[in-house]
Amino acid sequence: MNFLYPNTLWFLLLLSIPILIHLFHFRRHKKIYFSSLRFLQSFQKEKKAVKKLQNVIILCLRLIALGFLILAFAQPAFNENGINDSDEPIISLYIDNSYSMSAKGFRGELLSEAKETAKEFINSNPKDQRYTISSNDLGALQKRILNAKDAQIEIDKLQYTPLQRTFSSIFNWHNDLKIEAANKNKALKFNCMFLSDFQKDFFDISSIKKDPETNLNIWQFAPQKIENCFIDSLWFGTKTHRVGEDSELFFRLNNTGSETLVNFEVKVTANTFSKDLFIDLPKKGTVISSVTIPNKQKSFVNGKIELQDQSIFWDDDFFFCFQNSTESKVLIINGKDAVSSVNKAFNTEAFFKITETDIQRVNQSALYQQQLVVLNGIRNISSGLRADLLKFKKNGGLIFILPSIEVDINQMNPLLKALDLPVIEGLKEVNLKANNLALKDPIFKGVFEDQEETLNLPSFKKLFKSNYKQTTALPLLSLRDESPVLFRSLDNSFVLFSGLDENCSDLIQNTLFPVLCIRIAETAGNSSLPYHYIGQSELIPFEKSLGGDGPVKLQNTTTDFIPKIIQEGSYNYIDISGIEAMENLSHGNYFLNQNEPAKTLSLNYSRLESSTKYMRLVEIKKQLSNAGLKNVKTEFFNETTDITSFKIDNNNEYWRICIFITVLAIFCEILIAKFWKN
Repeated sequence: MNFLYPNTLWFLLLLSIPILIHLFHFRRHKKIYFSSLRFLQSFQKEKKAVKKLQNVIILCLRLIALGFLILAFAQPAFNENGINDSDEPIISLYIDNSYSMSAKGFRGELLSEAKETAKEFINSNPKDQRYTISSNDLGALQKRILNAKDAQIEIDKLQYTPLQRTFSSIFNWHNDLKIEAANKNKALKFNCMFLSDFQKDFFDISSIKKDPETNLNIWQFAPQKIENCFIDSLWFGTKTHRVGEDSELFFRLNNTGSETLVNFEVKVTANTFSKDLFIDLPKKGTVISSVTIPNKQKSFVNGKIELQDQSIFWDDDFFFCFQNSTESKVLIINGKDAVSSVNKAFNTEAFFKITETDIQRVNQSALYQQQLVVLNGIRNISSGLRADLLKFKKNGGLIFILPSIEVDINQMNPLLKALDLPVIEGLKEVNLKANNLALKDPIFKGVFEDQEETLNLPSFKKLFKSNYKQTTALPLLSLRDESPVLFRSLDNSFVLFSGLDENCSDLIQNTLFPVLCIRIAETAGNSSLPYHYIGQSELIPFEKSLGGDGPVKLQNTTTDFIPKIIQEGSYNYIDISGIEAMENLSHGNYFLNQNEPAKTLSLNYSRLESSTKYMRLVEIKKQLSNAGLKNVKTEFFNETTDITSFKIDNNNEYWRICIFITVLAIFCEILIAKFWKN
């Protein structure tokens, strides 16, 4: 048993007043003249005993009425969980300050509603109640135990953050806070209160720690209208941005609302280029749209797509960038059976800068800064070169494999498998002409007209057997017997399953070969992505300035930030996954500087917070119960919610029973006084 206002119990000393009155109240005697006292004496003894009993009963009723009235003001309660009642109650308030809380609620943005509600709740509690105030930051300072005034100051300081947390991480953080207090021998009892919109992406309890003792109060805030428009991705039609040629930019636009939007305004800017688009968006649907951006001179291009959304504003801007170039670098690694026609095929376009090297002389630094690596007539490949090629691929480069007919499959197959390409299972003689070219594949877009019959396709005499049906690789060229001879992986690695010498095929004499080489080289293009997300785990490769001793900085007109740099061999990476980066970087276009601008980076906030899919309170309580959290209370907040009536724990309160007993005792006293006559 515990009391919400234990100091009120001192008023129990007032019970001594009725007792003193009862013991020391002497009534005046009244003289009555009788002729004889013989009959009066016996009657007086009987009346005195009854009167004494009546006074004792009235005294007890008064003591009961006064005592239970005092107990009612002290508000007694009994804890169902068996937690020590002497422990000091601490209220742990978590307020979700992610960007999804910027949606409009009934009294402004949801974060403002949550902050005001938390302050109203603090004002409704006793002045000596203490709190912890936490948000998505979950920093060491948020472990402090605060009084009511300081707690309200900390609530006012809360601002939006790009940091994203799951329900599990927040609950486990509060659980660890309770454990830390117990290890320090502090007698504290924590009551957790979570104020959030409870997006479905946020409510991940897969790693939650079971804690059957903690009282958990869920307060959900919901927007007035469940709608949002945002861009979740964009890409270019080609990775190569040549000066003098236009670049086609594609972007995917989402509408989560229940109404179709007609002529939704979208503005695209890229350096001095600007264009307004008006797009019809279906309800709860997506639309892929595009815009053509002219490339007039070699330069960095910084762009932005702006949406005219009326509900949630933080995700209305999506930044992107690219670099116009006058050349694309191709490295040809020649093996023992290399053919010179490969170099000639790429040299048909002056845009491609070709470098050739022998397989015995290649090293990791030779792969650096290349867009495409061609393995020409390779028989053997060492494990070291294989590792270097895979790292090159990881950093955005493309690989085109033209193996020797005498290739060592035990050395080649591990590379093919790592690139998600079919492995070689043997050699067969076919002597067939190719008759099926995947014209609808992006690699051939805009190259041929959609008429295979007019194409003069090459013939093949020898072909490698493959397990392509067990892979995700796509056949680009097949023979008459439907045997594939050229493959593309889903992430654009290419392999020819035949040799280039005249004993295997006439591919190098066919007009298809230089077209194929050029199209693969154009697919390679620039390895830089047009955008990144702040907080992403993927590293961003960059070229470090030669002889540059100064720090690498991400800079724009408002930010000057030194990111974490990771070096692996000849490659350098930027890491923007840490909390420091998320706290100091905002969305926008940046220059990566070390003495001089090396490249541009476009950073955006993650679109996970753009979702308008929310959990229902019934689902929340059910899932938490299944996870072992039984003491859960939920509340949905709107303009009619009375915050002062909300209870923070699972105590059984008895003050109403005390009031009832007080009223009953007074009523009984009145009945006795009225009907129990002399």
